[in-house]
Amino acid sequence: MRKLAVVMLLSTLAVSGCKRKELEAALAEANKKLEATEGELRAERDKNKKLGDENQSLQQKIAQLENDIRKLNADIRVLEEQNADLARKAGATADELKRLRDEKAKRQAELQVYKDLFAKLKALIDAGTIQVEVRKGRFVVKLASNILFDSGKTDLKPEGQAALTNLAGALKSLTDREWLVAGHTDNVPIKTAKFKNNWELSTARAVEVVQFLTTQGMPNGTLGAAGYGDVDPIGDNTTEAGRANNRRIEIVLMPLLGEIPGLKEMLTGGGSS
Repeated sequence: MRKLAVVMLLSTLAVSGCKRKELEAALAEANKKLEATEGELRAERDKNKKLGDENQSLQQKIAQLENDIRKLNADIRVLEEQNADLARKAGATADELKRLRDEKAKRQAELQVYKDLFAKLKALIDAGTIQVEVRKGRFVVKLASNILFDSGKTDLKPEGQAALTNLAGALKSLTDREWLVAGHTDNVPIKTAKFKNNWELSTARAVEVVQFLTTQGMPNGTLGAAGYGDVDPIGDNTTEAGRANNRRIEIVLMPLLGEIPGLKEMLTGGGSS
């Protein structure tokens, strides 16, 4: 009986030992799984933290980029305004440059007209028949009255007709230009049955010259006549030489003004106030 009890006790102990090993193995397995789970949890936490950090970093980058974009848009607006202003100025500058170039071309063309005319008149100038000068901004051909007329008379002398005939050959080459024939006297008063003052004498002489020039081929529409009497002297009327200078006929080339910007609008009331 005693032997049986010992056998049963050993069997129980053996069974208990096996169960313990199983439990210990199960515990070890559970601990292993727990550690693995804790490792996964830590890894997930680390991953989440990293993602959180990355998300925060991305948000900061986005905020920085948005700020950069706002700044770039502001800079672009400034540049657009500057470019628009420069474009306006460039347009104005281009218009002004074109105007100046056009004006220069007109002046050069006008100067060439004077050069060509002077060349045609040179023989008469060298002969002392005429004088050429620029007075009051106008090209003036001057003939002394004593070549053209006797004192107090309006009939052209033969030498005067010859001088005007030679002169007409040069003047009529400018078919698109207009001329003003101006009569001038000294300040010695005249009063005759035909002329009551120097105004009438100077005007009659200018008309006589115009009529003669038309007979030499100068178009009627290019000539005008005016009398200035003694109001526009070029010499000293207190001397005989000065008075002789003042008794003259001037044939004036009328300048081309061209289109003056804004003038037409002003005259028609269409200009801005």
